[in-house]
Amino acid sequence: MHDHQILSDPKLLVRNELEGMGLDLDKIQMPTRVYIAMSGIVNDFIQKEAVVDSGIPIAGKLFRFKNNPNVGLVKSNVGSPGIAVQAEDLIACGVKELIHLGYAGGLSAELYPGQLFLTTGAFNETGIAALYGFKDERVYPDLHLVDELNNSLKVNAIDYKKGYHWTTDAGYLETWGKVKRYLSQGAFCVEMEGVGLFAVANYRQVRSAAMYVISDVLTENGWNLGWSGDEVDKGVSVLTEAILQFNVSMSEK
Repeated sequence: MHDHQILSDPKLLVRNELEGMGLDLDKIQMPTRVYIAMSGIVNDFIQKEAVVDSGIPIAGKLFRFKNNPNVGLVKSNVGSPGIAVQAEDLIACGVKELIHLGYAGGLSAELYPGQLFLTTGAFNETGIAALYGFKDERVYPDLHLVDELNNSLKVNAIDYKKGYHWTTDAGYLETWGKVKRYLSQGAFCVEMEGVGLFAVANYRQVRSAAMYVISDVLTENGWNLGWSGDEVDKGVSVLTEAILQFNVSMSEK
């Protein structure tokens, strides 16, 4: 055995966990696409009665969408290492597309709480990307999947922003110097999960993408929290409706 031989296997662990619950991995019908969404976004889908419990405990509780049972939903862990583990488990079960639905902080007054953002790539300020062999300044989603989301948003006349963003492991250490640097390089917002998902998806050769609701804004005037009003909740509702439309377009292919 050589020094770089990987000793662990996510599929082996998932199979073992499922067997302990009386489930057989080989007989489970997994969705092709799964959204890994933050808690408030998952709750909005539930309140809209858009999903049902699949009974499959993969990466947490796995839901299926009523308007397309070939699409699933799980609650996201926080941070790139956390979402990376979920991605590994889902991919080990046969999922081919992973889309993160989360919250991000805007980096300029041009963005506002409740606005939707579709990322085309993430500036990497995490530890996990290099462990998966990605040492460049940016880590990318699957740009074909990003184009599909982009086209769906346009067809449904949904207001959104598109571009690069910044992923950090330290959400409470976002300095003004870093904000200026990433802004100057073309980033519009910052969050904590994108790079972790993209790194695993690229390593395992599956498709990935991410969309965010702007929840707060960081500027030279300070930190504008959007949670006190209803703008973020409205943005979440727009996002979930956009995703439901995207699911329909997938089922029509």
